[in-house]
Amino acid sequence: MKKVLLFAIMFVWSVLTFAQSVSYTYKPLAAEGCSVRYSVAKQDSSYYIVVTIKSDRFQFLKETTMMIRNFSDEVLKLEGKHIGDGSETAGIVAGNMVLPVTELSTTAQFPITPEQMEFLSNGVAKIRITAIPMNHERTFKKDKIGKKLYKYLKELTLNKDDF
Repeated sequence: MKKVLLFAIMFVWSVLTFAQSVSYTYKPLAAEGCSVRYSVAKQDSSYYIVVTIKSDRFQFLKETTMMIRNFSDEVLKLEGKHIGDGSETAGIVAGNMVLPVTELSTTAQFPITPEQMEFLSNGVAKIRITAIPMNHERTFKKDKIGKKLYKYLKELTLNKDDF
């Protein structure tokens, strides 16, 4: 069982490494800051938006939800699944002491249909992702992720050379 889980996590990380992605850093308060990466992936005939959050506290729920509002004021709700966690620990030297710092990484995938992909062509004005201890919520004045994700998803749908 552990080998299967390890293989699944390694597969996800390899997909994220080679997938096209868009990301941003969001730090409303220093202690709650995070880095969020959105990638697209195709598995068999299904398309996914893969979201990875790196922070000191965020974790996805087993079943998670992503709500997206575009600049046309329409709302799209995607139901996703938590697929993996990770952590990195480093130390900061302060005087003659080493203070440990741990960064958590959590990943979820959200299936998206070709019809729902068109929604992203109008850009993303607001996004909310359910997580613990609090939801990740970000409002954009201009589009940073919507049109890029739409472009990446369209490239995946047009690529007929998949094995």
